[in-house]
Amino acid sequence: MEQIKILLKNIQKTLSLSFSLAVAQFKLRNEGSYLGIFWYLLEPLSFFIILLFLGGVISNNSIDKYPLYLFLGLIMYNFFLAVTNSATSVMSSNSGFIKSIKIKPEAFVLANAFQFVFSHIFEIIIFAVFMVFYGVNLAFLLFYPVIFFFFFLFILGVSFTLATLGVYLIDLNNIWQVIGRFLFFATPIFYLIPKNTWFFSLSVFNPLYHYTSISRDIIIYDTLPVFRGMFLVSIISIIIFFAGLYIFEKNKSKFAEKL
Repeated sequence: MEQIKILLKNIQKTLSLSFSLAVAQFKLRNEGSYLGIFWYLLEPLSFFIILLFLGGVISNNSIDKYPLYLFLGLIMYNFFLAVTNSATSVMSSNSGFIKSIKIKPEAFVLANAFQFVFSHIFEIIIFAVFMVFYGVNLAFLLFYPVIFFFFFLFILGVSFTLATLGVYLIDLNNIWQVIGRFLFFATPIFYLIPKNTWFFSLSVFNPLYHYTSISRDIIIYDTLPVFRGMFLVSIISIIIFFAGLYIFEKNKSKFAEKL
């Protein structure tokens, strides 16, 4: 019982420290900027406008409420890519702290993810405005935190893995950016995958497909996903999270000497 209390206390301290670091990093990124937080919205909105035209041509406007379909998929993908891209170099970026201060390395990975949650919240607010404009009930957006919880677990698992690999592979960030571009086109962000096709069968193995599809079905189209799909997403998230954390924990004692 005492060991459980100590474990919970350590987790609480790590999460508290991670959140404080995330707030500091978020403020630092916006310091001296005239537009501040609006820079986070400008990039997805500008890309959204380009894809809105391009995707409309490709899909022939056959996707119901296409602007909502596109924007939700885009901000979810952008959140995934921003967190994981930054995770590839999070250990080297904080090497001075890791070597000289007794801060759990996990705190830096968590802080890296938390700082992007702040900007994602603003993106969701913009999405909510779009929902009102298209007459979609805002109540469906209340389901997003549940979906996001599992999505965030999945991203943390990937981040812990990338943070570990980044200690050993200098070029990991460049490699991951190439993979990220592939994932962008492999995930139905601006197009719809027809069912009963070979591409649809392959998409089953793409976790991003499941997260974006379930989010769209519930929030935009008021359609409850099949239980099997929700269960699969939950299991994937938990497995990836603990697998990534395990890899990180097994290697973190070597970080100081490798960095």
